[in-house]
Amino acid sequence: MKYFLRIVFPLFLLFIIFNLTGCLATEYKEYKFEINSDGSGEGTITFYNIISVEDDEKDVSFKDFGELISDYIEGTRFEDDNPDYTVTNKELYEEDNVLIAKVEFTFDDFRKIGFYQSENCDCSPIMYYMGGFGETFSESNGKYLGEEKDFPLITWDSDTDELYFKTIVQDDLTNANSLVDLYRTWKEKQ
Repeated sequence: MKYFLRIVFPLFLLFIIFNLTGCLATEYKEYKFEINSDGSGEGTITFYNIISVEDDEKDVSFKDFGELISDYIEGTRFEDDNPDYTVTNKELYEEDNVLIAKVEFTFDDFRKIGFYQSENCDCSPIMYYMGGFGETFSESNGKYLGEEKDFPLITWDSDTDELYFKTIVQDDLTNANSLVDLYRTWKEKQ
């Protein structure tokens, strides 16, 4: 019996955990960056309609909501994934019957967070390459070159100090479950 409890039971739990892994997702994101003259600045990423995507047709919303709270809202997962951001605020709220998260942050140099502009000439455009991004371009206050030249790049004029773009993350919501009811229950207990 001790063998079962010490060896087999933990392996069984790992099997269950790995076979019930869902996927936290969001329908779309909005990115906003305000750049100061020295290249530093502040930004906001807003995650609209946070959902749980079913795993093998199993609803794993409860597990995914727990991950959202423990890893992202109360934990440092976002910070760990984005070490060049200094997070100043994380917020989770409901709007229009969907769950939304907003992360606000500062940064030392916009060139360290994915943007490019020649350091030798302030006259060159600001660029952001979306290749390998895993998200689909939706809109921006810059010019998206992906539609014309099949090159996923957004450019802004060199003197632009407010950069904005929106992406679609999860287009197909067929096997997605809203987390807003779990949020309401969690919020009541806070």
